[in-house]
Amino acid sequence: MKESLNLALLTAGSITHNPVSRYPGIVKLIGPVKAPTFREASRAVNAMKGGTAVRSIEEMPSSSLFLLSAPERYIPKLVRDMVDAVPDWRGRDVALCSGALDSRDLEPLARRGAQTASITPLELFDRPVFLVEGHPHAVQRSRSVLTATRGRVLDICLQGLPLFTTASDLTSLILLPLLEAATGSLRQAGIPLADAQKMVERMVSRTVRNHVKSGSKTWRVPPHGAARLRLERQIAALAETGARLDAFYQDSLDAAVRFMGRAGQSRRKAAGA
Repeated sequence: MKESLNLALLTAGSITHNPVSRYPGIVKLIGPVKAPTFREASRAVNAMKGGTAVRSIEEMPSSSLFLLSAPERYIPKLVRDMVDAVPDWRGRDVALCSGALDSRDLEPLARRGAQTASITPLELFDRPVFLVEGHPHAVQRSRSVLTATRGRVLDICLQGLPLFTTASDLTSLILLPLLEAATGSLRQAGIPLADAQKMVERMVSRTVRNHVKSGSKTWRVPPHGAARLRLERQIAALAETGARLDAFYQDSLDAAVRFMGRAGQSRRKAAGA
């Protein structure tokens, strides 16, 4: 199988933090391994217990799927080295394994004829799941490698990775301040920290369950009546505890209203089309 696939790895940095090293099925398929120095390549081979260290890209078979897997800061240099070593990449497949970069970061190789793709491993499920995008041929070659993990491959659209990272940040970087604000609101009410944290955890769990079940139908702007009165009292109470929490709450609510309004317009347009 290794002979027919000819998987060539280009890497840099510590191999122990390299996503490829977490998948023994892929390691078994690796042939030549190229790093910035031959010593680094040998170290990577020893750590993975797979592959063969080589001194130059020219030693890698042209029929290989060239897999770049390294921390983001190394990728531009690896790509430049590939372009300098082999001016003509026509008919060759190159895949980038990264959590933030995609096939656009292989553009110098694509301009020289390479068929490029990106692979993003996800650690959200019980079994391996990979997002793959790029040139159809490179995507198919990447898929043939990833089947060795017994995982699932999800094809996404070109430039789809930023949309995934947007979702990731919305549920982490952006959600965390909201959770902190919710906890702070309970603390201002006099609720002990441990109880406040448990309340927020259960509130969020309930919201997630409702969202999974009914989607955006669970979200409503309180327009009038008792719901409107509740909102006004919330804002008044927050204003008394400090301008910072009050402003954060109002800004978050305004942003949610704008987003849901645009989402509703998009759904109506789609329905009309």
